[in-house]
Order: sequence, then structure tokens, then C-alpha cells
Amino acid sequence: MIQAVFERAEDGELRSAEITGHAESGEYGFDVVCASVSTLAINFINSIEKFAGYEPILELNEEEGGFLRVEIPTDIPPHQREMTQLFFESFFLGMANLSEDSSEFVQTRVITEN
Repeated sequence: MIQAVFERAEDGELRSAEITGHAESGEYGFDVVCASVSTLAINFINSIEKFAGYEPILELNEEEGGFLRVEIPTDIPPHQREMTQLFFESFFLGMANLSEDSSEFVQTRVITEN
């Protein structure tokens, strides 16, 4: 199962997301749930890089897959922060919708930082 955990700060901003696990909803290369999660995550990162103009902090397992952590730097200017929040909320919405549609393969939750 894929677990997606989004961290939201007390001010309401999404600050990080961590995705772990494998959907195992189909054979390797034919797992549409896994492909959906990958597409949402890659589009999120690419959107930040192209439109907000910076690279987020990334950790991932490129060999085995099944792990991605994205974190937003705390020192980015306000215009980049606003744009990033729009992309982050869109990423969260996509993951939440996927979790509703494929709850046996994906779980999405939000934790609030203190």
C-alpha cells in the first residue's frame, strides 16, 4: 500500500510530503495506481522547478522506488511561497482523490506541525 503523509504548519501552509510503499494493484509496468501517484508527484516537483523557479528539497530511493520526500525550504521569497502552496494544494487534492477512489491501494493523511 502507498502511504502519503502531508505536513501542514500551524499557519496552514503545506511544508512537506512523504510517500512510501507500493500500490501492488497490478503487474510491474502495468500498475495504474502506482503510475498515478508517480505522475502526480513528478508533476508537482516539475511545476515548482519550472514555474516557481527553484528546486525543492528531495529525498528518494531511485533504485527500489517506494520512497519520496519533498520539503519546501523555509527561506524562499513570498511570491515563490504562494505559487508553491498552489502546487502543493493541487498535489494534495490529487492524492486525496486517488485515496478515495483506490482506498485499498493508497492512503493520504495530513499531520499538523506544532
